[in-house]
Amino acid sequence: MAADDNNSENQEEQGGKSKKKLIIIVAIVVILAIGLSVGATLFFLKGDDSGSSEDEAVPAEEVKMPAVYLDIKPPFVVTYDVSGRQRYMQVFVSAQSRSQESLDEMELHMPLIRNKLIMLFSSQDFEALQTPEGKAALRTESLTLINEILEKEASGSSIEQVLFTNFVMQ
Repeated sequence: MAADDNNSENQEEQGGKSKKKLIIIVAIVVILAIGLSVGATLFFLKGDDSGSSEDEAVPAEEVKMPAVYLDIKPPFVVTYDVSGRQRYMQVFVSAQSRSQESLDEMELHMPLIRNKLIMLFSSQDFEALQTPEGKAALRTESLTLINEILEKEASGSSIEQVLFTNFVMQ
């Protein structure tokens, strides 16, 4: 019986050692799994940060400044002689720009701009101005004329659009 007692004690010690080994192995596997998941998370987050820094390095679309307007006052009144009859055209003009400096330069050179616009308006064909295409062409010519003056006199300032806010012909 004494031999049986030693045998059972050896089995218990070996069983106890086996349980301890199993617990240690499971603990090591759990620690490795946690370490790998943390490492993978940091790796992927680091990859995302480098991607966003690349996005920052790429220049973003240029943000347009809000539009600023300048009303050219007083309105333009031009006379035409059409088939022996006196005809009139009255035009209220505004200029649009994204730069207040361009409009300030335009105000500074307003006498020259008004003179050139009056000459342009009076040289137009009265019948052609009654069509939408004629009015659009006049707007385009006005824009070109003003930008040429600003380029020459104000060293490169420009406006985006010329707007006719009121256009009366009779």
